[in-house]
Amino acid sequence: MTEPSSTSGLDAAQAQQLFLDALDSSGDTAWRLDFRTGEVELAGRSLKAMFGIDAELARIPLAEWKLRLQPSSNAHCDQFIADLRAKGRGETELTFIMECGREVTVSNRGRVIERDTDGGPAVAAGIYSDITDQKALEHRFAEMAEYFEVAIEATDLAIWRWDFTSNTAQLDGPLVRHVALEKRGRDITDAEWCSFVHRDDLKEILIQTDEMAQGKRASVDLIYRLRDTDGNWRWLHSFGRVTKATADGKALIANGILKDETENFRLRDQLEASRSYFETILRNTPALLHQTNDRGILLDVSEYWLRFMGYERDEVIGRPSVEFLTEESRHYALNHAMPEFFATGHIRNVAYQFQKKSGEVFDALLNAHLTVNPETGGKYAFAVISDVTQLRRAYRDLERSNRELDRFATVASHDLQEPLRKIRAFATMLKTRYSDSVDSDGQACLEFLTDAAGRMQDLIDSLLEYSQLEVRPLRSAKLSLSAVIGEVRGRLSDTIAKANAQVVISGEDEIHADAFLLGQILQNLISNSLKYRSGAPPRIDIGLSSDENGFLLRVADNGMGFDPKFAEQVFEPFRRLHARGEFGGAGIGLAIVRQAVERQNGRISVETRPHEGTEFSIVLPRVETARSVA
Repeated sequence: MTEPSSTSGLDAAQAQQLFLDALDSSGDTAWRLDFRTGEVELAGRSLKAMFGIDAELARIPLAEWKLRLQPSSNAHCDQFIADLRAKGRGETELTFIMECGREVTVSNRGRVIERDTDGGPAVAAGIYSDITDQKALEHRFAEMAEYFEVAIEATDLAIWRWDFTSNTAQLDGPLVRHVALEKRGRDITDAEWCSFVHRDDLKEILIQTDEMAQGKRASVDLIYRLRDTDGNWRWLHSFGRVTKATADGKALIANGILKDETENFRLRDQLEASRSYFETILRNTPALLHQTNDRGILLDVSEYWLRFMGYERDEVIGRPSVEFLTEESRHYALNHAMPEFFATGHIRNVAYQFQKKSGEVFDALLNAHLTVNPETGGKYAFAVISDVTQLRRAYRDLERSNRELDRFATVASHDLQEPLRKIRAFATMLKTRYSDSVDSDGQACLEFLTDAAGRMQDLIDSLLEYSQLEVRPLRSAKLSLSAVIGEVRGRLSDTIAKANAQVVISGEDEIHADAFLLGQILQNLISNSLKYRSGAPPRIDIGLSSDENGFLLRVADNGMGFDPKFAEQVFEPFRRLHARGEFGGAGIGLAIVRQAVERQNGRISVETRPHEGTEFSIVLPRVETARSVA
């Protein structure tokens, strides 16, 4: 490399030192290209850091120097040399690969400093400036810009920039497609933007914009309506801040984001409409409805509640709901019903007595559901109160009527049985003493009299048994089916033996039922099978199975069966499918069976065909849910 000339009294060594110091201060490397020899001369203390050359001065053939370039930079280097030859100057960026593998990107600027006698370039010189960190930052910035652009696209946002000097805005992002701009990508004036905004929202926009311009606020946060390209109003949320200001704080530039909140506002309106609809129902439905918090304090009641109870709204809101109960019901609510309700979240058909403002007491059933506000975590109860005063009164009247009917049936059966016993006794005495003294017609009359008295006795006994099934206490327990059948077989032993019948038990043995009612069911079904047997010896199969819901009891026989169209009628009292004299009995046995099944909340069905036998299926619940008589 030619030594720098001295024009200030410095010798060559001093001048070179000064030159190297200057390069060191800037971190650059100087180069000189000799077109005649094809060599590149390098100078600078940054040679090692920039290119891995452990020297302050170096001379390298151009072809060898180009081998250090990243392949993609070779074309840039050739173009740079071509620009030097053609234009006398050039500028480019090159990337070198050091021996350690690290890449170094430099900015290369130079010009021709010496020409040959023909005017062609002889020597060119220039500077390499390390821009590796700068390019990394640019790459990072490009990645961030791309990420930001993707994020903006994905979230349907728009970015805005407001120039307070020109009162113009710039918009970018997918949300811009909703704005009816005449031309995309141009500045938007304040007047044009305001023409899109709902006039009811303009005032707040102008206030906040003016306050930013005057330096009174550093940020903006606005929600307003903007007319879109379809002529509809869209709700936008605009927020941003001042990014450039004058020395006295007045805004010059502000940047921010526009977010489309239309869907959120639509959902909010729907929720508000639903809430308003619910409040309308709550206040106007002809039902006793009220809402309380988790402490039982009334928050709202229906208009019907107020009219029915005789209060004004301000007299009840904020008061404990239990204050409107009678003392006995209040004690039950506070100590039993309400703790259970807040533990389980619901209660059904809880019997209370409420007291109106007038002092009148009425019977009611309360159903309530507990809900939790997902935002606040607060608990609210919604209750429906049903006035059952008339129903309770009717039920009490029915109870009284049933008791009277039960007493009547008992007394009537006793009073009827007494003369029947006498008729039967005297008929038997006449038949015994005077049968020889009367003709055949008289004897037939005595037979009819004795038989009629006997059938009347059986009918009265059956009616008494049928009426008592409904009122006798229900005592459900775990029973052994085989034990119950054993007792029934004992009572029917003579009939079973006379018919040469078989009773076969299969399946499970444990059943949950009332012992007396189960005995009545089995006794009447077995008696029914024995009575309506076919020509073959009777076989009665009794099987039991169960699942988590309850028990299935099947009683099947090989008897004469009957037409399936009578499957419901056979359970009616006194319903006969045969002539009266063909089979004995009062015709009430299957009615007793159905009543005994239904008392235990069960159900019964029958499958049959003429001459193919009959099978009764009885389903009884596992749990003790049978209805009781209060």
